[in-house]
Amino acid sequence: MQRATDVPARVLLVDDRPSNLTALEAVLQPLGAELVKATSGEEALWRLLEHEFALVLLDVQMPGLDGFRVAQLIRERPSTQSLPIIFLTALSREPDHIFRGYEHGAVDYLVKPFDANVLRSKVAVFVDLYRKSKLVEIQAELIRKKEREELQLASEERFRRLTEAVPVCLWAIRNDGTAYYSNRKAGSCFSPSTPEPSHFLDAVHPEDRAMVDAGWKQARSYLEPFQLECRLRNRTDTWRWFSLHGVPTYDASGVSVGWIVSGSDIDRSRRAEESLLQKESELQVANAAKDAFMAAASHELRSPLTAAKLALRKVNKGGPTSVTPKTVELVARQVDRMAKLVDDLFDVSRLQHGRLALELSKFDLASLAKEVHERVSGCSERHVFRCEVPSGLELYADRGRLDQVLTNLLANAVRYSPEGGEVVIGAEPTGENVHLYVKDQGVGIPKEKHKVIFERFGQAHGARYGGLGLGLTIVEGIVLQHQGRIWVESDGQPGLGSTFHVQLPRAAAAKAEVQQPQLSLVAAS
Repeated sequence: MQRATDVPARVLLVDDRPSNLTALEAVLQPLGAELVKATSGEEALWRLLEHEFALVLLDVQMPGLDGFRVAQLIRERPSTQSLPIIFLTALSREPDHIFRGYEHGAVDYLVKPFDANVLRSKVAVFVDLYRKSKLVEIQAELIRKKEREELQLASEERFRRLTEAVPVCLWAIRNDGTAYYSNRKAGSCFSPSTPEPSHFLDAVHPEDRAMVDAGWKQARSYLEPFQLECRLRNRTDTWRWFSLHGVPTYDASGVSVGWIVSGSDIDRSRRAEESLLQKESELQVANAAKDAFMAAASHELRSPLTAAKLALRKVNKGGPTSVTPKTVELVARQVDRMAKLVDDLFDVSRLQHGRLALELSKFDLASLAKEVHERVSGCSERHVFRCEVPSGLELYADRGRLDQVLTNLLANAVRYSPEGGEVVIGAEPTGENVHLYVKDQGVGIPKEKHKVIFERFGQAHGARYGGLGLGLTIVEGIVLQHQGRIWVESDGQPGLGSTFHVQLPRAAAAKAEVQQPQLSLVAAS
């Protein structure tokens, strides 16, 4: 703890005779105070402007400014008006003269020659009083400083608790972007391997950093607040959407020293908005698909109806004798086309609602493939058909529905090979499964359309080749009912065609009665 004797003190000695100043210096040297000498009143006033003093020993009789005038000027200055002054004189012992000294603010009046011990004692009293008053001031300042520090610590603790309590991320960052403070929620946005201090951009999703960095740099250039949305790291090392808001901070002189950045979690609302936009997009696609389907269905229904109507009109004009087997066959074929369209629509509805029943039985796949092959090959003279299904491949499945699968795949191979070419249907055993494939040399299917063609009304080439885009949807649904899977291989290059693959379990299809397929309900344009 600091003692009074440790406090520095100065005593100003004022006399126009250097010998007197030397004598005073010798008398007061043991006190340990700093002795400052002045040989005139003017010099004494300059010394008082330069330093703080505990006491002034002032000679009364001096040329220029005498002691009384110097004392008067000292008392007129606010910072020295309470400074103790001891007058020293060797000329006047008159009471009136001594009274005049006290009237000018002297605390004592000594007449030369004076006793050295008496002078030393009196000066020691004032020096000690000065040191103790200064010590009190120092201790009071220390107390005030400690109180300020405690208040600051308490304020910082309250601020820290407040920032930890708010459900938002908070960063205090420097102008270079490094964070010197972050609350717990903001700290969790950094990877554990990120060194400290961290740049607040380290918490931003890599795909969003360029956008956030550009927005923050622009705001920093103009010292304007910024607000933007981006993804931040979550505690579980996932990413969530946040709304970032940053404002500049300034020091006492108005110079920008950094930024306060806050982040509010908007992940739920952002994803809800994205979901709504996606639903809206899906509805638009579905609406477009509905319109396309209505147009295609109208065309598909109009063609057989028109043909049948013309045939019946011809019969009506020609009488009973005009009813020929060819006419009957034409009408029957057109009615079959319409019935097939209606059946396809019913099958899609049953699959969508999980009501497509399977009639399971054991049969030879080679026999079924041969029947379908012969039936479809008779419909086109431009194609060469090959069947590569070995005999003895028995399946426990719905023979009628697999007939529908193979017929659709072969009909598609013919439809999308308008220039002709080879169409191959094949199969091979693969462990407990059977691998079916249908290959053509047609126009192919672009890779981006590989999933689309299995959706309702999905068509890789639009309505150019006819059809409603339901066949492959039904095929996929039947395959899924049998616990199998279907996929296509094609580069989309004309002449290279497509290969459809179907994998079916040889005996697991019995489970299909209790497990329904999950069909895509998204319509494709």
